[in-house]
Amino acid sequence: MQSERIEKLKEEYTDRYVVADASRPELARFKGMTGRVKTVNFNGRALVEFDADSNRGWYDIELDFLKVVEKPAPQPPPEAKPAPKKEPAKAPATSPEEKLSPLELARLEREADRPADKPNAK
Repeated sequence: MQSERIEKLKEEYTDRYVVADASRPELARFKGMTGRVKTVNFNGRALVEFDADSNRGWYDIELDFLKVVEKPAPQPPPEAKPAPKKEPAKAPATSPEEKLSPLELARLEREADRPADKPNAK
């Protein structure tokens, strides 16, 4: 008897668009969202998928807190913003010293300050 009631609810609500009662504290997060009933589980609650904010989860909601609505109009795609203009690349460095990192430049300067006849002491 219970399974017949659940089957009837499945036929009535499956693939219907619904809006959750946002006055309920536990459903306030769905305010302004339209969901689609995927099925009705054996507890008599609807499994609703809200396709907003990249949210693809199914929510178990009591049927008393859902209102069946017409299919929502498709949202227009977001406008593509023009890509920012890139600055032209700088000319490649001509001297080898310009390609060196600050650490390598410091090492070259230190080696230039040492006398050539003394061995390197570490």
